[in-house]
Amino acid sequence: MIKKALLLVMAIGLTGCLVTVDSDSRALQTVWDEGDVARMQLGVSTQDWVNTSFGSPTSRLTYADGSEIWKYRNRSEKDIEVGLFLIFSVDIEEERTETLSIEFSDGVVTNYWIEEDRF
Repeated sequence: MIKKALLLVMAIGLTGCLVTVDSDSRALQTVWDEGDVARMQLGVSTQDWVNTSFGSPTSRLTYADGSEIWKYRNRSEKDIEVGLFLIFSVDIEEERTETLSIEFSDGVVTNYWIEEDRF
């Protein structure tokens, strides 16, 4: 009985050595961060300030009333590898895009929002 219990404890202890997990994250493109966004003030920050702080937008939309939306994108990638020693390995890749949209009216920030997509 003691031998069986000892074998069971050893088997459970060894399985922890057989499973491997490796994770890696990296930024592919970073244009803005939360600190930059926090400094933006509705009704105060101008297009010039945004252009100086964030650079040229990824895209611009202009509406008939003259209002505009500028979009900035951050892209990152996460890679996770899970394996069972010498039996199988699974590689999971996730790409994340965060889009900061800034709305202007008469050259002043009137609204902004962040959208996140995961692939």
